[in-house]
Amino acid sequence: MRPLLDVDLRLVRIFRTIVDAQGLAGAQLILNLSQSRISASLSELEARLGVRLCRRGRSGFALTEAGRAVYDASRDLFEAVDKFCNKAGTVSLNLKRVIKLGAVDALATNAEIPLSRVLREFRRIAPAVVVDLMIAGPDDLEAQLMEGRRDLAIMPSLARRPELAYTPLGEEKQSLYCARGHPLFCADEATLARDLSHHAIVARGYLHSHDLKRLGHRQADATVEMMEGQLILILSGGFIGYLPAHYAASWVERGELRCLGDSLFSYDSTFYAVGQRGATENPLVRRFLAILAECEATGEEGRTSVPCSGSAAPQGERGLARASDTASAQPS
Repeated sequence: MRPLLDVDLRLVRIFRTIVDAQGLAGAQLILNLSQSRISASLSELEARLGVRLCRRGRSGFALTEAGRAVYDASRDLFEAVDKFCNKAGTVSLNLKRVIKLGAVDALATNAEIPLSRVLREFRRIAPAVVVDLMIAGPDDLEAQLMEGRRDLAIMPSLARRPELAYTPLGEEKQSLYCARGHPLFCADEATLARDLSHHAIVARGYLHSHDLKRLGHRQADATVEMMEGQLILILSGGFIGYLPAHYAASWVERGELRCLGDSLFSYDSTFYAVGQRGATENPLVRRFLAILAECEATGEEGRTSVPCSGSAAPQGERGLARASDTASAQPS
């Protein structure tokens, strides 16, 4: 048997695919290579090893004794390769490097997208990596990604850019709110359905037309770029506006905010992990996304529903908190 060269790893992988697919025709679909190319690779591997690995022809595909031995040995080979890659990846992750992340604001209370938990696990695996986290609106984050100044961003998206790749994450529920002292705070459902257009609205700049269309308004009476500003203006008692349900929950529970017409005006928004196409070639991004997927799959212990008082008028000065379906919302 001749010494194996580096390129033989690729040839062995092709051979394993042929065996698993029970022939060249099946392997062609998996490898997306022509049968002649696959056959040439198999012949090259046989020449390198100095043995015939299989019989192929009109009678069908069958491994030789040597082919079976090589196939079994290749399993150990690729297990060893995987172990090497994992160890090398860990070394790479723990070099002094920076991962540049972005996120919209008001995510800390969103149990559907456990960013804090993801960062905790990421730091455990790669303690030497510096985390640069930027909080901004979706438009700014998109620009940062397009210019290569951010590696990855957690954000909603109404229009996808072809230059970017989007991995769906959890849902976020958006609900409409007013504050105690606002004329709608004690209104019944019938009043909400017919009277909403007469009240001042605060809209998020990046969702300006989206918010207005949902509420039947022609223009906003105030605009903001961040949820903190949205909340402050709603709490002033002069505006109605959308907030993530999980973000507004504590003010609803204290009777300072009321969710208006939950069944009429609430909606869900999908969040995405967004990066440039090919971003996963960066081992830091690849590992971060893997942890994010794992944390989403396992969920967060003690996840609770978000109260929303949209179904009835408050009793006196305090709203009736009602459990909504999920702890989600929309573009934040």
